[in-house]
Amino acid sequence: MDDPVADIILKCAAQDRAAFGQLYRDTSAKLFGTLLRILADRSEAEDALQEVYTRVWLRAGRFDAAKGRGMTWLIAIARNLAIDRLRA
Repeated sequence: MDDPVADIILKCAAQDRAAFGQLYRDTSAKLFGTLLRILADRSEAEDALQEVYTRVWLRAGRFDAAKGRGMTWLIAIARNLAIDRLRA
């Protein structure tokens, strides 16, 4: 299966900072859009986006490409974080 995002996440799991920068460049616009749609506040979405990437850096080792695509995993993290923020 061809999944360039998954490949980058796996590199992040190995603490590859260059890969993390690439992951941000490749996915931040989509994730920001997801967060903005859920939170309906630009400042809140920006804060949440930063937290999403902190979680990704810390949890990249938990990503399993056999269970799904990389972008799907990232969107799930963003979505769950946004819902948690709405509940708080």
